[in-house]
Amino acid sequence: MEKLVITVAPTGSVPRKKDSPHVPMTPDEIAETAYLSEQAGASIIHVHCRDENERPTSRFEIFKETVDKIRKRTNLIVMTSTSGIAGTTDADRAAPLKSKPEMGSLTTGTLNFAGRTPSVVYVNSVETIQYLAKAMLDLRIKPEIEAFDVGFIQQGRKLIDLGLVKEPAHFQLVMGVDGGVPATPDNLLHLRNQLPPTATYVVAGMSRMQLPMTTMAILLGGHVRVGLEDNLYLKKGVLARNEELVARARHLAEDLQREVATPDEARKIMGLSAVA
Repeated sequence: MEKLVITVAPTGSVPRKKDSPHVPMTPDEIAETAYLSEQAGASIIHVHCRDENERPTSRFEIFKETVDKIRKRTNLIVMTSTSGIAGTTDADRAAPLKSKPEMGSLTTGTLNFAGRTPSVVYVNSVETIQYLAKAMLDLRIKPEIEAFDVGFIQQGRKLIDLGLVKEPAHFQLVMGVDGGVPATPDNLLHLRNQLPPTATYVVAGMSRMQLPMTTMAILLGGHVRVGLEDNLYLKKGVLARNEELVARARHLAEDLQREVATPDEARKIMGLSAVA
């Protein structure tokens, strides 16, 4: 079984300081979290940025400052978000890619975030998906195809067929979003079985399902994503820090006798030498 790649998703678009004082918001805070997470065992950082009022933003200058500060302090693979929650137009959403990350997130379908008040519709039209995929292809950035349900995987496979995503492709299986696929063992196995034969994949479990989905991914040979974007708690009633969630995933892997990849080993696993 290949070494485990741990992605840390420290910020996201939703949690605020009022929810947890440990959510990093500024470029300096995100860079500090990146450093601590690398020390704890992370190989990849999934970067969302916030403006001065803690609102999600796709502004290039904020992403550029954040990415530069992460690279100054770490060897982590940087993956920037192209979230439609932060950007309004396709060009807005592609702006973070100009900060020259090695990877970029690419959601391949539309989703109801039903658990939020008010609810949010995360819209990803075929035209938007292909626009972002083409932008990544042109910039030689490897996409992480985000699948919130099984149909998202099929749309990702279409991008491969169209030549907009190069193989081996990389998928993120997002488990437990209210409005997406529930985080159950059967569903994880079903999603994994829909992937292209050469694909790598990472599993992201939401909230209290982060730990069981992480455990399953380690056992199945997949990779894992942890962090405050998806889960604020180390255990019931105890707020987590990003590096604590990374360390827990690393210790779990070690207990299960699976080695954890360094950032450079993760680059080989992800095939980044061919695209970065």
